[in-house]
Amino acid sequence: MKNGTIQHYYKLIILFILLSTVPVIITGSLSYWKSAQAIQEYSTQEKVQNVYQIQTNVEQVLKNIDQSVTYFVRTSQTQQFIREEMSAEVFYNYQTIKSDLNHLQTLDTGIEDIVLVSFENDWLINNNGLSFISKEENDAMYIKYMSITDNSSWLLEEFDSIVVKNNVQNSCSHYISLVKRLPLLHSKKTGMVVVYIPSCSLTNIMAEKIDSESFLIVDDSNKVIAHSNPGYIGENFEIPETIISKINTSPVDGQFNNEIDGTDYKVTYRTSDYNDWTYLSFVKISDLNSKLSSIRWLTIAICSILLCLTLIFSIIGSRNIYKPIRHIQELIRNSTPDKSDMQKTKHDEFELIESHINQLLSKNNDLEVKMQRQVNQLKQLFIIRLLQGKVGKHEVPIKLTSFNYKQSWQQLSVFALQIDTFENSSFNKSDTDLLLFAINNVLEDLIDSERRLTPVVINQTQATVLVTDFENENEHTFFINQQAALVQNEIKNIFHLSISIGISRPFTDLLQAKLAFNESQEALKYRLKHGKESIIFYDNLNRNYQFFIDYPSNIKYKLFDAIKLADKTKANTELDNFFEYISNGDLHHNYYNVILTRFLYDLMELKQLLGIEIVELDNRPFLMEIYDLKTLQTIQDWFKEQLVHPLIEKVDKRTKNDNKSLSDKIIHIIQDSYDKDISLDSIAAQLHYNPNYLSNIFLKETKRSFSEYLLMYRLNKAKEWLVETDLSVKEIAANLQYNNSQNFIRSFRKIEGITPGKYRTDHKHK
Repeated sequence: MKNGTIQHYYKLIILFILLSTVPVIITGSLSYWKSAQAIQEYSTQEKVQNVYQIQTNVEQVLKNIDQSVTYFVRTSQTQQFIREEMSAEVFYNYQTIKSDLNHLQTLDTGIEDIVLVSFENDWLINNNGLSFISKEENDAMYIKYMSITDNSSWLLEEFDSIVVKNNVQNSCSHYISLVKRLPLLHSKKTGMVVVYIPSCSLTNIMAEKIDSESFLIVDDSNKVIAHSNPGYIGENFEIPETIISKINTSPVDGQFNNEIDGTDYKVTYRTSDYNDWTYLSFVKISDLNSKLSSIRWLTIAICSILLCLTLIFSIIGSRNIYKPIRHIQELIRNSTPDKSDMQKTKHDEFELIESHINQLLSKNNDLEVKMQRQVNQLKQLFIIRLLQGKVGKHEVPIKLTSFNYKQSWQQLSVFALQIDTFENSSFNKSDTDLLLFAINNVLEDLIDSERRLTPVVINQTQATVLVTDFENENEHTFFINQQAALVQNEIKNIFHLSISIGISRPFTDLLQAKLAFNESQEALKYRLKHGKESIIFYDNLNRNYQFFIDYPSNIKYKLFDAIKLADKTKANTELDNFFEYISNGDLHHNYYNVILTRFLYDLMELKQLLGIEIVELDNRPFLMEIYDLKTLQTIQDWFKEQLVHPLIEKVDKRTKNDNKSLSDKIIHIIQDSYDKDISLDSIAAQLHYNPNYLSNIFLKETKRSFSEYLLMYRLNKAKEWLVETDLSVKEIAANLQYNNSQNFIRSFRKIEGITPGKYRTDHKHK
């Protein structure tokens, strides 16, 4: 086999390779990308935590020192001592102060010396003891430290620039000094206390967290307070201005990338609210990414293995899938006489197979079989054209012969069938077309082929041309009626559907089929009056119909009055009268639509006048719904269920709400004015209603008359006063508007069965 005829084999291999390798590459890339993202996020979060931990550790030490010194200098003994001149009388206090200073240095804070200075009395106390200071020393210290605006400040000082006498050990080149001007709570400062901490102690704290990153602390003037490399302490923070500007213009903490001397760094920082120091971490991004190296190589290795496996499986799978195609190709080559000509014209195996199939399809026997399968469709097309009047006179005998129809008959009739309703069935309107085709198939089996032409479905109507040999027209009519009844029963048994049938006048010439079909459809339109499951002969229609009758306005107004009164029974009666009136007239079917359309618009106008909103009635195609209904009874039921009853329910609900509101108002007036001379007439005048109307509404809503409700409310008030107050029976009777106490006692005994006095005795102390 030549290579030119197996090129699809190689295409298949390439396709399988692409389908298998692309997902592997995409999956591997996504996996590496997500892993790298997760590791970088973890690393950056780790640096944030490192900075936060360093800040916490350092500030904890500084705050402990600050709080301890503040507590020391705020004691009354220290404040008094700083103001006194040094003498033998106060030397005992000096011993106490010196002891307190020594105690402060015993804390694990890294303090090397604490100096207490009195500028007013020219003395200081440090680890060396008590000593006096000269005026020059006093002035130098005062100028350097007392010019500080804050009462308490942290300063960075070189060891050689310290002007205060001290006993520090020179363990670092720089010291961190806590300077507090004394007294703390007075505007006039007469002394100070200075705490000296070697900056190396902060470096030791940072060393616990230093890994591959550089960590430093700078003050608000960008001087290095502490650094993972102690040699940088005290020097200016020489980094690009971009980093300084980002720190100064950003929130108190953050993280960003920045290039320093051609190297990319991840910079993490936090600015302290305590002393405005900034804690920074610098780590090379290349160091962060170094952790990804092993994942990258592992991903490449796994993807490479998978790619090799997919390549092997692609080759093996393509060979197995291509094997049947190769077998077919060999069969075609062996069955073709002129192999040389075939090889010249065909470039690949599928062109060869396609060419051979086309040759098979072009044979006459295949065309004959194909035409035979189309005979029934051609018959249906002929009947449809016949009913549409599109068949010529010369065409009729040819088609009758070719389709093996009867060549002679006595009478013909067109039989038109439509579905009345989908009630009591499992179908709906969307199934109409499918059901008509199913019914069409049933008719083909139900009616003998000698008695009909091919049944068809046209314009949502199933139509059949019936053929009879009866010379007598009555016999023809009896046969047609018998077939129609048979079809109705069979369709009802099979599909549980109600159908109506319209039958044209008899005719003899097939070219009259269009007129006969129109007659059968016209007959079907009269089922609007005859009802569902009708068999209507066009000949039986009274075409001398009365086209107009008076619109039943009186019945309509009675119906609308019943709706306004929410009287469903009377509304149903008047609706029955309305449809009975229009059904008694011998009308053209189109006029029924005119009357029903007018009635629909009158109902919708009533809905608007009543101010009723029914969401489910909005934006519905009512006219289309009515026109789809086939009988007056179904239309009447539709009006009742879709419009009349919903309107009555809304009116009834609104009426009940209005009545309830009136009853509540009356009850409220009774409860507010029970101790006054009130009556239903006075309340009616107050509410601007008729007293009889209010009486009926109140009785309907509360199930009690107005006078009964007022009497019971006053009686309950009397029982309450009898038990809870010391009012006499006469006073209670007067308060409740009784003419005399005897009337009150009689009324109370009649309802409660005992006198008011007895009631008070029985219930007063319970």
